[in-house]
Amino acid sequence: MIRFILGIAFGILALIFIFQNMQTIDVTFLAWTITTSRAVILLIILAAGFIVGWAVGSIGRWRRRAKH
Repeated sequence: MIRFILGIAFGILALIFIFQNMQTIDVTFLAWTITTSRAVILLIILAAGFIVGWAVGSIGRWRRRAKH
């Protein structure tokens, strides 16, 4: 339960940070260059972090269940 509450608090703080950084920036990755709002990039990174965290947690739970 505490992880859920901390996750919600972190998400709210991240959204506040994102909306305070709405400037347009150029993002270069390998051969691609994208011009977009900093908020969009930060939201994508935040979502990717949540997805990776969820996936790692799910794999750990799956492995623990498989041992039993």
